[in-house]
Amino acid sequence: MRRIGVLVLCSLLAACGGMGGAVPPQQPSSAARVQRFAATNTRFTVSGRYISLDGARFFVKGVDYSPTPIGKVPNDPPGLDDPLRNGNEAIWSRDLPKIRASGANAIHVYNVVPPGHDQTTGPITKFLKAAWNGGDRPVYVIMSIYFAGDVLKNAGAAADLANQYRKLDEMYAKDPAVMGVAIGNEITTCCVRDANWWKNFNVVAKGAKQGFADGGNRDKLVITSEIDDNIESVHYGEINNAAVDAWGVNIYRGRTFTNLFAQIRQYTAKAPKPVLLTEYGATAAYHIHWKNTYTWENRPKGLGQCHPDARDGPLDRDVAELPPTGNPDMVGLVDYVDNNASLLYSGYKDDGVVSGGFYFEWTDEWWKALGGNPSKHLGNENFSGAFPGCSYDQGWFGLNSVSKGNGDVNKLKRRPTMTELEKAWKGQP
Repeated sequence: MRRIGVLVLCSLLAACGGMGGAVPPQQPSSAARVQRFAATNTRFTVSGRYISLDGARFFVKGVDYSPTPIGKVPNDPPGLDDPLRNGNEAIWSRDLPKIRASGANAIHVYNVVPPGHDQTTGPITKFLKAAWNGGDRPVYVIMSIYFAGDVLKNAGAAADLANQYRKLDEMYAKDPAVMGVAIGNEITTCCVRDANWWKNFNVVAKGAKQGFADGGNRDKLVITSEIDDNIESVHYGEINNAAVDAWGVNIYRGRTFTNLFAQIRQYTAKAPKPVLLTEYGATAAYHIHWKNTYTWENRPKGLGQCHPDARDGPLDRDVAELPPTGNPDMVGLVDYVDNNASLLYSGYKDDGVVSGGFYFEWTDEWWKALGGNPSKHLGNENFSGAFPGCSYDQGWFGLNSVSKGNGDVNKLKRRPTMTELEKAWKGQP
């Protein structure tokens, strides 16, 4: 899901190394800035369609993580566009034990500020130590640096971003909780068919891989996190030899993922790589003045759909959480979540067509209601016929709702979708 208003570290060409195409010379080691906290050196590798952790196949049961307090946007304190930073401990320490207890084994985070840009944010060492948990039910981390995709039209911008990823990955290469990095989020929308754009993308991806090698552990993953464009991002990435270990795609196709698995098999037939759903899920809200209802055929490949197949009510933003009964109701969303989780695992077991995914998302983010007020929990006006709530309310995707608590540390209230996902994950490796 495209993120809005997030700090772009490399959006101005003047700040991105000019127009040159070469990766800048390696900077002095940033690894020395971090006191290593464990001798364990976890290794994530790929073989065909499968991801392995220290030689054993690894199925990802993850959540997307971007906790943003009510009334704030991500670049406000205490997050400062880096939710894992040491200075945000009051919030992530609220969440991490709950994430671990849910059975999740990974998180995908949209921005970690790299060395050289982190004078304000500082490192994420405390979070990584807590996520590793001494090796007891660790929660692994896919980091990222957020940037606008069109900056990769410029070779100088690509070189600067390659250097940022290299420094970030060198710094955390030996931290056992690090699974790898995603190269941005939903960045191909501008340029998916542009061969020169992919050339610059590869400069960044190779810089990321080099950073892990420079930091002493090249066996971490470099992946994508792309919008659902009917898998064109994977198709053109394959054509342009994208230098990634695995594909990540953000999928919101409804109860069954429709023909996603067939598309993956088609576009990765020549050079199979693992595929992760870097986002999947649905809103927990419905429009209280709309008359739309939602039904589904209760079988794995049974579609869910809203009736009528268009907004049936006023063009408004008046929403509420799906109720326990009625239509639409929370029962439809619980079924949606269960079917998504079951299909993901079935695809993994059958032939590794997917290696798991990250549910979007851990908590609601009120600021994401487009054009809204981050202090009000609004909906969007968009109809969505495949979601149980029949609308696309970006501030309501959380497995947990939030309410005012102590300062920026909001109170969490788990939704039935969290319980359902826990049940699904309990029966998966």
